[in-house]
Amino acid sequence: MKQSRVNIYVGLMCAAAVACLWRADWDSLWALPVDSQVGLATLIGIALLAEALAIGLDTSGGTSSITFLPLLAAVQLFGPVAGIVLIVPTFAFTDYVVRRKRGIKVVFNAAQVTVSTTLAGAAFTMLGGYAIHGVDDPEILAHLTPFVVFGLIFLAVNHAAVSMAITLSQELPFRRVLPQLLNSSGGQLNDLLVAPLALAVAFLYLQFGLGGVLVIVLPMLFVRYSYLQTAQLREANEDLLTALVKAIETRDPYTSGHSQRVSVLAGKIADLLGLNRRTAERVRMAALLHDIGKIEEVYTEILRKPDALTPEERATIEDHVVRGETLLRDLSSVPEEVVLAVRHHHEREDGRGYPEGLVGSQIPIGAKIIVVCDAVDAMLSDRPYRRALGVDTVLEQLRIHSGTQFDSSIVDAVLGSNIIDRFAESVRRERELERRIEEPPIPLAPSPSAPPSVWAPAMARRAAVLARSLGRPN
Repeated sequence: MKQSRVNIYVGLMCAAAVACLWRADWDSLWALPVDSQVGLATLIGIALLAEALAIGLDTSGGTSSITFLPLLAAVQLFGPVAGIVLIVPTFAFTDYVVRRKRGIKVVFNAAQVTVSTTLAGAAFTMLGGYAIHGVDDPEILAHLTPFVVFGLIFLAVNHAAVSMAITLSQELPFRRVLPQLLNSSGGQLNDLLVAPLALAVAFLYLQFGLGGVLVIVLPMLFVRYSYLQTAQLREANEDLLTALVKAIETRDPYTSGHSQRVSVLAGKIADLLGLNRRTAERVRMAALLHDIGKIEEVYTEILRKPDALTPEERATIEDHVVRGETLLRDLSSVPEEVVLAVRHHHEREDGRGYPEGLVGSQIPIGAKIIVVCDAVDAMLSDRPYRRALGVDTVLEQLRIHSGTQFDSSIVDAVLGSNIIDRFAESVRRERELERRIEEPPIPLAPSPSAPPSVWAPAMARRAAVLARSLGRPN
């Protein structure tokens, strides 16, 4: 059902794109002189280069490029139809060849940018915008309003179309998905920042011809190099912190992978709540590091204890949030929001948590999300004192403790989605993989002459693995 809705939506978007192409003013494009056609082709080449060299901004999958710049310059110089000719092949080529996206995503992106550019171009024309190539002494600054409106409408339609696709494919609320894209630090903001440069490109083209357009290539490469250095430094820090967390958790088989699972779930809940990209990324980081204060050996023995904790042991356990904060404050690259989320991830809505007994809105949003994810993963995992709980039990516990231990708005958002069911299934598959890895190798073909004591256990293990792979009890 979900996929059928996505297919229908993509089909409607394609139909709208075909209608836009049918109504486009192609005569104005054919009327361009040869030198202007070469200039447009050059802008298309720069757009392709910008997309091919786009830099990933974070683990959420965002990228940063200056494709918006040649698009605006093309519209300013040669009219809205030139924008369609530039943006559609650029997106289609880079999605299919460079980023290796699935066919349906390539088609959808090409269709939605066609619609976005057409609607923005219609507004551009209605407000008096026109192609300034060949115009004697054009007033570029007087052309500013249609130019700005084109950019805003293009971004608005583009974000709305992509948000609806995410809503249908991931079953997330549109009202939460759209703000997340609009607040994206690496998408819309970067596009708006480079927009004024398009006016400079148009001016340079009018003054110096093709050479003026090529001037933007050099600064584009410098910007890419700056983004690349930042991305590489960020990845190195993340890898180091992930390795540290893994080293801490390998001491206890019951918590192995816990922090990474909590980080994944926290990121999904942050997206569900519509938090902007930067906030969501810091929530993920804080969730990954939330137990980093347990780096000392004393915590391992206490966590493995199957009996009730003594007051001294409980005090030691509660101290791990302060130790984690102290450790993270020594790392200058860790943002303050991450440090505070780690310190307060055991606070409760009713003020009965630790270390400070904060209440409600006093608790950072990252800590509110982590406390839910921490509890969910703990309930879905085996512990020395009990077996893992079922999904229905986990959901019931969230309902029971909503408003006391957990933030009620977060619980309501989680219960209104299938995020816990998906997370539980991923945990189950992870556990299944771990069991298969831990099992001794099975002889492929025991010798017929071997006694039953040799081949019978091997065949039993083979049958057990097969039964589990088929989803049947063994």
